[in-house]
Amino acid sequence: MKNREIAAILFNISSLLTAQHGNPYRIRAYRRAARNLLRARHSVAERARAEQPLGIPFLGERLTKTITKLALEGTSDVYEELVGELPTGQQRLLHVPGIGPKLAERITKDLKADDAEELIQRAAVAGLQKIWGIGPKRAQLIVEELHTAPEPADTPFVRDGNVIYVQESFWNAERKQAA
Repeated sequence: MKNREIAAILFNISSLLTAQHGNPYRIRAYRRAARNLLRARHSVAERARAEQPLGIPFLGERLTKTITKLALEGTSDVYEELVGELPTGQQRLLHVPGIGPKLAERITKDLKADDAEELIQRAAVAGLQKIWGIGPKRAQLIVEELHTAPEPADTPFVRDGNVIYVQESFWNAERKQAA
């Protein structure tokens, strides 16, 4: 991952912690780390691969591990845990580039859709342009990304192309009949 992508996730973590009224010192540490990442002239991912110090000031042990894991694997347990507590619609929106927790919350609130599939339908029908801060180009990109974004892990259905199977057993039965 690039420094900018890691910083975006750190900013998202700080926003999610702020919404949960988390520890203000922890929130400030994530924001400071994100700002310092944006200022860095070297690639943190390259340093992490070489097992060198990251070269980012004011990092604690836990935050260093989080950034290293983000740089190497592209995921973070802290971020996934915080995102997992959100409604599925907001989870799906957070996989769209350029959408953070605040915009995801505003979109689901304005469209009155917490469920991921309901959000996709209402976004396509009602239009995202009614939401403050979203113009025609951004609305089109969001709708396209929503169709390609991965399903949240705990969805009760399986999607196969344009067909949605309510239970995984139906999907398995269809696969056996096709074979």
